[in-house]
Amino acid sequence: LLARPAGEDINVGIKVDASLVNTYNARLGANYTMLDAKHYKLSAGQTVIPQGEVSSKPVTIDFSGLTDLEIDAGYLLPITIDQVSGGMGTLGGSKTICYVVRRSSAITTAVSLKNNFFEVPGFDKGSSTADVVNNMKQLTYEAIIRVNNFKNGVTAREISTIMGIEQYCLFRLGDAGFPAQQLQFSCNEIKFPNADNSKLLQEGEWYHVAVTFDTEKKVAVIYVDGREQSRIEDYGKGEPINLGMQNRGKDFMFKIGHSYGEPTDFSRQLDGEICEVRVWNVMRTQQEIFDNMYNVDPATTGLCAYWKFNEGHGDIAEDYTGHGNDAHVHISPAVWPQGIEVTQKNKE
Repeated sequence: LLARPAGEDINVGIKVDASLVNTYNARLGANYTMLDAKHYKLSAGQTVIPQGEVSSKPVTIDFSGLTDLEIDAGYLLPITIDQVSGGMGTLGGSKTICYVVRRSSAITTAVSLKNNFFEVPGFDKGSSTADVVNNMKQLTYEAIIRVNNFKNGVTAREISTIMGIEQYCLFRLGDAGFPAQQLQFSCNEIKFPNADNSKLLQEGEWYHVAVTFDTEKKVAVIYVDGREQSRIEDYGKGEPINLGMQNRGKDFMFKIGHSYGEPTDFSRQLDGEICEVRVWNVMRTQQEIFDNMYNVDPATTGLCAYWKFNEGHGDIAEDYTGHGNDAHVHISPAVWPQGIEVTQKNKE
Protein backbone atom coordinates (compact mmCIF):
# COMPACT_ATOMS: atom_id res chain seq x y z
CA LEU A 1 0.00 0.00 0.00
CA LEU A 2 1.47 3.33 -1.12
CA ALA A 3 0.82 6.83 0.12
CA ARG A 4 0.34 8.03 -3.49
CA PRO A 5 -0.10 6.37 -6.90
CA ALA A 6 2.96 4.63 -8.28
CA GLY A 7 4.77 6.21 -11.20
CA GLU A 8 5.72 2.78 -12.48
CA ASP A 9 4.98 -0.86 -11.71
CA ILE A 10 6.35 -1.71 -8.26
CA ASN A 11 7.38 -5.31 -7.66
CA VAL A 12 7.02 -6.44 -4.06
CA GLY A 13 8.67 -9.61 -2.75
CA ILE A 14 6.99 -11.45 0.12
CA LYS A 15 8.40 -14.28 2.19
CA VAL A 16 8.00 -16.23 5.40
CA ASP A 17 10.84 -15.33 7.79
CA ALA A 18 11.32 -17.83 10.61
CA SER A 19 14.07 -15.68 12.15
CA LEU A 20 11.40 -13.21 13.26
CA VAL A 21 9.85 -15.69 15.71
CA ASN A 22 12.54 -15.02 18.31
CA THR A 23 12.17 -11.27 17.81
CA TYR A 24 8.41 -11.49 18.31
CA ASN A 25 8.74 -13.67 21.41
CA ALA A 26 11.34 -11.39 22.97
CA ARG A 27 9.27 -8.28 22.36
CA LEU A 28 6.03 -9.69 23.78
CA GLY A 29 7.40 -12.15 26.33
CA ALA A 30 5.78 -15.00 24.40
CA ASN A 31 6.90 -18.53 23.65
CA TYR A 32 5.54 -19.30 20.19
CA THR A 33 7.16 -21.81 17.86
CA MET A 34 7.39 -21.49 14.11
CA LEU A 35 4.45 -23.00 12.24
CA ASP A 36 5.60 -25.96 10.17
CA ALA A 37 5.59 -25.28 6.42
CA LYS A 38 3.25 -28.21 5.80
CA HIS A 39 0.44 -26.23 7.45
CA TYR A 40 0.46 -23.18 5.14
CA LYS A 41 0.94 -22.12 1.53
CA LEU A 42 1.31 -18.61 0.09
CA SER A 43 -0.54 -18.01 -3.17
CA ALA A 44 2.51 -16.12 -4.48
CA GLY A 45 5.94 -14.94 -3.39
CA GLN A 46 5.63 -11.71 -5.28
CA THR A 47 2.98 -9.16 -6.15
CA VAL A 48 2.80 -5.96 -8.20
CA ILE A 49 1.46 -2.51 -7.47
CA PRO A 50 0.51 -1.34 -10.99
CA GLN A 51 1.48 2.08 -12.27
CA GLY A 52 -1.09 4.64 -11.19
CA GLU A 53 -2.36 2.46 -8.32
CA VAL A 54 -1.67 2.50 -4.57
CA SER A 55 -2.19 -1.20 -3.80
CA SER A 56 -1.54 -4.62 -5.26
CA LYS A 57 -3.72 -7.63 -5.74
CA PRO A 58 -3.92 -9.65 -2.50
CA VAL A 59 -1.60 -12.51 -1.66
CA THR A 60 -3.54 -15.19 0.20
CA ILE A 61 -2.53 -17.87 2.69
CA ASP A 62 -4.07 -21.33 2.73
CA PHE A 63 -3.86 -23.07 6.11
CA SER A 64 -4.26 -26.84 6.25
CA GLY A 65 -3.95 -29.76 8.65
CA LEU A 66 -4.38 -27.57 11.71
CA THR A 67 -6.23 -30.32 13.56
CA ASP A 68 -2.89 -32.14 13.74
CA LEU A 69 -1.42 -29.39 15.91
CA GLU A 70 -0.99 -29.87 19.63
CA ILE A 71 -4.02 -28.73 21.62
CA ASP A 72 -3.67 -25.12 22.86
CA ALA A 73 -0.04 -24.79 21.75
CA GLY A 74 0.79 -21.47 20.06
CA TYR A 75 2.48 -21.21 16.66
CA LEU A 76 3.69 -18.15 14.75
CA LEU A 77 3.80 -17.45 11.02
CA PRO A 78 5.76 -14.23 10.29
CA ILE A 79 5.29 -12.92 6.75
CA THR A 80 7.38 -9.95 5.67
CA ILE A 81 8.19 -7.77 2.66
CA ASP A 82 11.77 -8.60 1.74
CA GLN A 83 12.30 -6.46 -1.36
CA VAL A 84 10.66 -3.62 -3.28
CA SER A 85 11.62 -2.37 -6.75
CA GLY A 86 11.86 1.21 -7.94
CA GLY A 87 13.84 2.42 -4.96
CA MET A 88 10.76 2.39 -2.78
CA GLY A 89 11.29 2.12 0.98
CA THR A 90 9.20 0.31 3.57
CA LEU A 91 7.97 1.23 7.02
CA GLY A 92 9.62 -1.03 9.58
CA GLY A 93 6.50 -1.26 11.69
CA SER A 94 4.28 -2.20 8.75
CA LYS A 95 6.37 -4.53 6.60
CA THR A 96 5.69 -7.66 8.67
CA ILE A 97 2.52 -9.45 9.69
CA CYS A 98 2.66 -12.20 12.32
CA TYR A 99 -0.15 -14.75 12.32
CA VAL A 100 -0.75 -16.52 15.62
CA VAL A 101 -2.14 -20.01 15.03
CA ARG A 102 -3.65 -22.05 17.83
CA ARG A 103 -5.71 -25.22 17.83
CA SER A 104 -8.21 -24.41 20.54
CA SER A 105 -9.59 -27.05 22.87
CA ALA A 106 -12.84 -25.13 23.07
CA ILE A 107 -15.75 -27.54 22.56
CA THR A 108 -18.43 -26.52 20.08
CA THR A 109 -20.37 -29.78 19.75
CA ALA A 110 -22.57 -31.66 22.22
CA VAL A 111 -25.67 -33.83 21.97
CA SER A 112 -29.06 -33.17 23.53
CA LEU A 113 -30.41 -35.70 26.03
CA LYS A 114 -33.84 -34.10 26.30
CA ASN A 115 -36.38 -36.93 25.97
CA ASN A 116 -33.62 -39.23 24.76
CA PHE A 117 -30.62 -41.22 25.90
CA PHE A 118 -27.74 -43.33 24.64
CA GLU A 119 -27.07 -47.04 25.16
CA VAL A 120 -23.87 -49.05 24.73
CA PRO A 121 -24.70 -52.46 23.20
CA GLY A 122 -21.06 -53.50 23.53
CA PHE A 123 -21.47 -53.52 27.32
CA ASP A 124 -24.13 -56.26 27.16
CA LYS A 125 -23.21 -59.46 29.00
CA GLY A 126 -21.48 -61.83 26.63
CA SER A 127 -20.38 -59.12 24.22
CA SER A 128 -16.80 -59.50 22.99
CA THR A 129 -16.10 -55.89 24.00
CA ALA A 130 -17.72 -55.91 27.46
CA ASP A 131 -14.81 -57.12 29.56
CA VAL A 132 -13.04 -53.77 29.28
CA VAL A 133 -15.48 -52.45 31.92
CA ASN A 134 -15.58 -55.55 34.13
CA ASN A 135 -13.70 -56.41 37.33
CA MET A 136 -12.81 -52.77 37.93
CA LYS A 137 -11.28 -52.22 41.36
CA GLN A 138 -11.19 -48.51 40.66
CA LEU A 139 -13.58 -46.32 38.71
CA THR A 140 -13.84 -42.81 37.32
CA TYR A 141 -16.90 -41.41 35.57
CA GLU A 142 -16.50 -38.09 33.75
CA ALA A 143 -18.75 -35.89 31.63
CA ILE A 144 -19.34 -32.30 30.59
CA ILE A 145 -22.98 -31.35 31.06
CA ARG A 146 -25.34 -28.42 30.81
CA VAL A 147 -28.78 -28.83 32.36
CA ASN A 148 -31.29 -26.49 30.78
CA ASN A 149 -34.23 -27.37 33.01
CA PHE A 150 -34.41 -29.13 36.36
CA LYS A 151 -38.21 -29.31 36.16
CA ASN A 152 -40.47 -32.00 34.76
CA GLY A 153 -43.26 -29.83 33.44
CA VAL A 154 -44.25 -27.52 36.29
CA THR A 155 -42.87 -29.69 39.09
CA ALA A 156 -39.26 -30.19 40.14
CA ARG A 157 -37.58 -33.20 38.55
CA GLU A 158 -36.29 -35.48 41.31
CA ILE A 159 -33.49 -37.05 39.27
CA SER A 160 -31.47 -36.05 36.20
CA THR A 161 -29.38 -39.03 35.11
CA ILE A 162 -25.85 -38.52 33.84
CA MET A 163 -24.51 -42.04 33.33
CA GLY A 164 -24.30 -45.53 34.78
CA ILE A 165 -26.53 -48.39 35.87
CA GLU A 166 -29.63 -47.94 38.02
CA GLN A 167 -29.44 -49.53 41.49
CA TYR A 168 -25.84 -50.54 40.85
CA CYS A 169 -23.40 -47.80 39.84
CA LEU A 170 -25.06 -44.52 38.90
CA PHE A 171 -23.93 -40.89 38.65
CA ARG A 172 -26.79 -38.40 38.67
CA LEU A 173 -28.27 -35.17 39.93
CA GLY A 174 -30.96 -35.32 42.59
CA ASP A 175 -32.91 -38.04 44.37
CA ALA A 176 -36.05 -38.38 46.46
CA GLY A 177 -35.66 -36.04 49.42
CA PHE A 178 -32.38 -34.76 47.97
CA PRO A 179 -31.69 -31.49 46.10
CA ALA A 180 -32.48 -31.89 42.39
CA GLN A 181 -29.48 -29.75 41.49
CA GLN A 182 -26.88 -31.60 43.57
CA LEU A 183 -24.65 -34.39 42.26
CA GLN A 184 -25.07 -37.83 43.77
CA PHE A 185 -23.19 -41.11 43.31
CA SER A 186 -24.96 -44.35 44.14
CA CYS A 187 -23.11 -47.67 44.16
CA ASN A 188 -25.08 -50.71 45.29
CA GLU A 189 -27.71 -48.25 46.50
CA ILE A 190 -25.25 -46.63 48.93
CA LYS A 191 -25.75 -42.96 48.20
CA PHE A 192 -23.31 -40.13 48.71
CA PRO A 193 -22.94 -37.25 49.64
CA ASN A 194 -25.43 -35.83 52.11
CA ALA A 195 -27.81 -33.13 50.93
CA ASP A 196 -26.12 -29.73 50.84
CA ASN A 197 -27.69 -26.65 49.26
CA SER A 198 -24.26 -25.05 48.91
CA LYS A 199 -23.40 -27.66 46.24
CA LEU A 200 -26.15 -26.97 43.72
CA LEU A 201 -25.47 -26.78 39.99
CA GLN A 202 -27.22 -24.03 38.05
CA GLU A 203 -29.39 -24.25 34.96
CA GLY A 204 -27.79 -23.18 31.70
CA GLU A 205 -24.18 -23.43 32.90
CA TRP A 206 -21.58 -25.85 31.62
CA TYR A 207 -19.89 -28.06 34.20
CA HIS A 208 -17.29 -30.77 34.09
CA VAL A 209 -18.42 -33.39 36.60
CA ALA A 210 -16.58 -36.48 37.78
CA VAL A 211 -16.73 -39.15 40.43
CA THR A 212 -13.84 -41.41 41.40
CA PHE A 213 -14.09 -44.59 43.47
CA ASP A 214 -11.52 -47.01 44.87
CA THR A 215 -13.42 -50.16 45.81
CA GLU A 216 -10.57 -51.57 47.92
CA LYS A 217 -9.65 -48.42 49.81
CA LYS A 218 -13.40 -47.65 49.93
CA VAL A 219 -12.93 -43.98 49.07
CA ALA A 220 -15.14 -41.98 46.68
CA VAL A 221 -14.73 -38.36 45.57
CA ILE A 222 -16.95 -36.07 43.51
CA TYR A 223 -15.38 -33.25 41.48
CA VAL A 224 -16.95 -30.21 39.83
CA ASP A 225 -14.85 -28.36 37.26
CA GLY A 226 -11.79 -30.24 38.44
CA ARG A 227 -12.20 -29.21 42.08
CA GLU A 228 -13.05 -31.62 44.86
CA GLN A 229 -16.62 -31.07 46.02
CA SER A 230 -17.42 -34.10 48.18
CA ARG A 231 -15.49 -37.01 49.69
CA ILE A 232 -16.45 -40.11 51.64
CA GLU A 233 -14.40 -42.76 53.46
CA ASP A 234 -15.41 -46.35 54.22
CA TYR A 235 -17.73 -46.33 51.21
CA GLY A 236 -19.13 -49.31 49.33
CA LYS A 237 -18.95 -53.08 49.75
CA GLY A 238 -15.35 -53.59 48.69
CA GLU A 239 -16.39 -55.43 45.52
CA PRO A 240 -15.08 -54.80 41.98
CA ILE A 241 -17.44 -53.03 39.58
CA ASN A 242 -18.81 -54.78 36.49
CA LEU A 243 -20.52 -52.54 33.97
CA GLY A 244 -20.61 -55.26 31.31
CA MET A 245 -22.30 -58.16 33.11
CA GLN A 246 -25.94 -57.14 32.68
CA ASN A 247 -28.47 -59.07 30.60
CA ARG A 248 -30.47 -56.89 28.23
CA GLY A 249 -34.19 -57.26 28.85
CA LYS A 250 -33.66 -58.56 32.39
CA ASP A 251 -31.31 -56.14 34.15
CA PHE A 252 -30.80 -52.42 34.32
CA MET A 253 -28.21 -51.52 31.68
CA PHE A 254 -25.50 -48.90 31.39
CA LYS A 255 -26.98 -45.77 29.83
CA ILE A 256 -26.09 -42.15 29.27
CA GLY A 257 -29.00 -39.91 30.26
CA HIS A 258 -31.49 -42.54 31.47
CA SER A 259 -31.85 -44.87 34.45
CA TYR A 260 -34.96 -46.29 36.13
CA GLY A 261 -38.18 -47.12 34.30
CA GLU A 262 -39.26 -48.13 30.84
CA PRO A 263 -37.37 -46.72 27.85
CA THR A 264 -40.33 -44.41 27.24
CA ASP A 265 -40.15 -43.04 30.79
CA PHE A 266 -38.22 -39.78 30.68
CA SER A 267 -39.01 -38.65 34.20
CA ARG A 268 -35.32 -39.09 35.09
CA GLN A 269 -33.84 -37.74 31.89
CA LEU A 270 -31.15 -35.09 31.79
CA ASP A 271 -32.84 -32.14 30.11
CA GLY A 272 -29.74 -30.64 28.57
CA GLU A 273 -26.59 -31.44 26.64
CA ILE A 274 -23.62 -33.71 27.23
CA CYS A 275 -20.17 -34.37 25.78
CA GLU A 276 -16.73 -35.72 26.76
CA VAL A 277 -18.16 -38.79 28.52
CA ARG A 278 -15.55 -41.18 29.88
CA VAL A 279 -15.29 -44.39 31.90
CA TRP A 280 -11.96 -45.31 33.53
CA ASN A 281 -10.74 -48.33 35.50
CA VAL A 282 -8.43 -46.09 37.52
CA MET A 283 -9.13 -43.50 40.20
CA ARG A 284 -8.06 -40.31 38.45
CA THR A 285 -6.37 -37.68 40.59
CA GLN A 286 -7.66 -34.16 41.05
CA GLN A 287 -4.83 -32.76 38.92
CA GLU A 288 -5.40 -35.27 36.13
CA ILE A 289 -9.09 -34.44 36.05
CA PHE A 290 -8.46 -30.69 36.10
CA ASP A 291 -5.82 -30.77 33.36
CA ASN A 292 -7.86 -32.95 30.99
CA MET A 293 -11.44 -31.78 31.47
CA TYR A 294 -11.93 -30.80 27.83
CA ASN A 295 -9.72 -33.27 26.02
CA VAL A 296 -7.70 -36.36 26.83
CA ASP A 297 -5.48 -38.70 24.84
CA PRO A 298 -7.67 -41.74 24.00
CA ALA A 299 -4.64 -43.98 24.57
CA THR A 300 -4.23 -42.87 28.20
CA THR A 301 -3.76 -45.81 30.57
CA GLY A 302 -6.99 -46.85 32.26
CA LEU A 303 -9.39 -45.20 29.81
CA CYS A 304 -12.00 -47.87 29.07
CA ALA A 305 -14.58 -45.91 27.06
CA TYR A 306 -14.54 -42.38 25.66
CA TRP A 307 -17.46 -40.76 23.85
CA LYS A 308 -16.59 -37.22 22.80
CA PHE A 309 -20.03 -36.60 21.24
CA ASN A 310 -18.33 -34.38 18.70
CA GLU A 311 -20.00 -35.88 15.62
CA GLY A 312 -22.54 -33.08 15.24
CA HIS A 313 -24.88 -35.39 13.32
CA GLY A 314 -26.07 -38.97 13.22
CA ASP A 315 -27.18 -41.41 15.90
CA ILE A 316 -23.89 -42.98 17.00
CA ALA A 317 -21.18 -41.58 19.27
CA GLU A 318 -17.82 -43.17 18.56
CA ASP A 319 -15.83 -44.82 21.32
CA TYR A 320 -12.50 -43.08 20.83
CA THR A 321 -10.54 -45.67 22.83
CA GLY A 322 -10.76 -48.10 19.93
CA HIS A 323 -12.42 -50.71 22.13
CA GLY A 324 -15.46 -50.66 19.87
CA ASN A 325 -18.13 -49.69 22.39
CA ASP A 326 -19.90 -46.98 20.43
CA ALA A 327 -22.94 -45.36 22.06
CA HIS A 328 -26.24 -45.53 20.16
CA VAL A 329 -29.13 -43.10 20.54
CA HIS A 330 -32.42 -44.60 21.71
CA ILE A 331 -34.75 -42.42 19.64
CA SER A 332 -33.55 -41.47 16.17
CA PRO A 333 -32.63 -38.88 15.11
CA ALA A 334 -30.36 -37.55 17.84
CA VAL A 335 -30.51 -33.79 18.29
CA TRP A 336 -27.27 -31.83 17.98
CA PRO A 337 -27.99 -28.23 19.00
CA GLN A 338 -26.32 -25.36 17.18
CA GLY A 339 -24.32 -22.63 18.89
CA ILE A 340 -22.65 -24.87 21.48
CA GLU A 341 -19.72 -23.18 23.22
CA VAL A 342 -18.41 -24.89 26.32
CA THR A 343 -16.80 -22.50 28.77
CA GLN A 344 -13.19 -23.46 29.56
CA LYS A 345 -12.46 -23.25 33.27
CA ASN A 346 -8.98 -24.74 33.59
CA LYS A 347 -7.00 -21.89 32.05
CA GLU A 348 -5.45 -20.02 34.95
